[in-house]
Amino acid sequence: MVDSAIRTNGDAAMPEDAYQTIVAEQETEIKILASRFLSYAFPCASAADFQQRLDGLRKQHYNATHHCYAWRLGMDGDAFRYNDDGEPAGTAGKRILSSIDRLQLTDLGIVVVRYFGGTKLGVGGLSRAYSDAADAVLALCAIERRFLTTTIALSFPYDMTSQVHHAIERHEAEILDRGWSEHAEYRVRLRRSRTEVFLVDVAELTQRQAVARRDDEMV
Repeated sequence: MVDSAIRTNGDAAMPEDAYQTIVAEQETEIKILASRFLSYAFPCASAADFQQRLDGLRKQHYNATHHCYAWRLGMDGDAFRYNDDGEPAGTAGKRILSSIDRLQLTDLGIVVVRYFGGTKLGVGGLSRAYSDAADAVLALCAIERRFLTTTIALSFPYDMTSQVHHAIERHEAEILDRGWSEHAEYRVRLRRSRTEVFLVDVAELTQRQAVARRDDEMV
């Protein structure tokens, strides 16, 4: 599960438990010296997801000259690939990937479909064209920051409810469900980076009367 907030500053330092991605697919087109560059940006969770969308675009634009692309995956963005699809090396896929990286994005792919217009752009012109095409479609995308979260089960005496709520509010945890039996039973979710401090707070505020379970293990 992830929580999300709209990204406001592409240059801001990224928290250790956060990553940025696009919300939904977008597409646009630019024209340069009679060549058409159709850009598609879309979320994807795996290389297989990307390949499926790429195959669909190749069928849709079966008579296009090139289908160049780049993708980056994973919270750390350590999985990536780019392809020039017959354009001069370094003029297409790598430029598209650079547009993704300038915004610190992951879990998305971009495909730029080119219909050649009869006039060669040269290496420099072609590189700028693919950069501009990728930038143009990303400019249309809503971008959000997502946080990795941890789910914790809490069991505590009823007379400690206010203390537990104090810790929940302090660390901006979300209550997923509640139950009542011999003790109060809560399931909460919060940002992974805040988990350890939250658990310390709960223990101290309840005088260690609360029991917390995380990822099915006692903590």
